[in-house]
Amino acid sequence: MIMKNFLLHKSYKIFLCILSILFISGCWDSNELQDFSIISGIGIDKGGDDPENRFRTTVQIINPSIVSGGQQAGSVQSSPVTTYSETGSTLKEALRKISNEAPAELFFPHIQIMLIGEELAKEGIDELFDVVERDPKFRVLFPVLIVKGHTAEDALKVSTSLRPIPSAKIEGSLQSSKEIWGEYPSTRADQAIMKLGEGSAAITGIEINGDVEKGNQTANMQEISQSTKLEIKGLAIIRDGKLEKWLDGDPARGVVWVNNEMVETVMNLDCPEKKDAIAIDIGRAESIIKAKVKKDKPVITIRINAEGSVSETHCSMELDKDETIKELEKQLRNEIEEEVQAAIKTLQEEKSDVFGLGEYINIEEKNYWKKIKDKWEEEIFPESKVNIEVHATIRRTGMKVKSYIK
Repeated sequence: MIMKNFLLHKSYKIFLCILSILFISGCWDSNELQDFSIISGIGIDKGGDDPENRFRTTVQIINPSIVSGGQQAGSVQSSPVTTYSETGSTLKEALRKISNEAPAELFFPHIQIMLIGEELAKEGIDELFDVVERDPKFRVLFPVLIVKGHTAEDALKVSTSLRPIPSAKIEGSLQSSKEIWGEYPSTRADQAIMKLGEGSAAITGIEINGDVEKGNQTANMQEISQSTKLEIKGLAIIRDGKLEKWLDGDPARGVVWVNNEMVETVMNLDCPEKKDAIAIDIGRAESIIKAKVKKDKPVITIRINAEGSVSETHCSMELDKDETIKELEKQLRNEIEEEVQAAIKTLQEEKSDVFGLGEYINIEEKNYWKKIKDKWEEEIFPESKVNIEVHATIRRTGMKVKSYIK
């Protein structure tokens, strides 16, 4: 009886083992990364005038043997990336054509940036994002930039130092600009899709400084001071899917203030005897927008709270005195207010509500919004009253209260 139970128990264990093997899928459908052509960046430009060549698409593919350090000392210096370009009536067709040239199947999930040529942006970019949103191979979390004055293909061919993959360099520069300088925001593909659907969008630009042909050489990345560089510059105002205007300087930073995207920045204030001689590091900022309707007209109030510290002075000031700090805070308030006013004025002239102010009216006064939404950007927004209230505080003066400067 004991032997019989033992055999039954053993048979049961064997049966469970066989059954479990049947349900273990393992990695039968897995693929190694070296089996793919990993795309780090994608660029889209205007193709030809005929419908068959509507778009010219460029992909930047990583050379894994170079990036991983596989190249031996003394061997010929190869580029860490390679670009392929093709035209097609759709982006999908152009990418299919590139597949015939690429060494392996194109791999899209690692895309770090999408670049759009200025010529195409002026004609319209509404249709570009359908394949990105529809195809599950794409992830929509990569930033989108407009190439100022050049094609996306040109920008993707510029070699970069320090970060050997140009797409990674562009993405890093964009994040640095957003988080430290505060002049240009980072707009992801999903955010661009949403904003374009609402009417207007602000998308950061990138500029090629130097000769494009020299930038397309590995020697460019070996120079201490590169002959050709990529620089984050300009804020493209997109209305009805088309590039209408570029913003730079104060108006561009004003957009960042209003959109509550300010992380850090530096503001220059005046000394009594010298202009722009005091640097204030802004370390905290917040924007609050309120909207209401008075006498059948919208009134919008933008409140901005900013905190900063004195990081540099080029004049003798008594920073230990309250009246000195209050005077600097007053200057700081005025400077921020001027930047915001410059942005509001410019965009009202362009009839482009990239701030999404209409949505605040929709939240507060839905019935009123239903009456005006079809003519908001064209007629109502340009004439709307926008009040700007800035509260600025200087919390610290650095390691020294009194400067050695006399």
